[in-house]
Amino acid sequence: MIKKFTKEGNKKLDKQYSGTRKAIFQIAFEKTQEYMRVGDVGLGPEERKILEILIANSMMQSFSLGYGIGKVEGITNRQIHL
Repeated sequence: MIKKFTKEGNKKLDKQYSGTRKAIFQIAFEKTQEYMRVGDVGLGPEERKILEILIANSMMQSFSLGYGIGKVEGITNRQIHL
């Protein structure tokens, strides 16, 4: 059940929540810049893009899982603990 709603959340990120998706990529860009500044690490353009995508994908996965868990909790009226 959670898997079904998690996939639904993922699809909604592409359509209904496209603004949220854009915000996630903006945050990923900012986190990459912060990593480079704090870690005093220089990354090439390709490495930066890979790190941004990695961060953004992790955030979108968390969003979708949270969406799925929230839907199941709403249906079952019980809290789910992972």
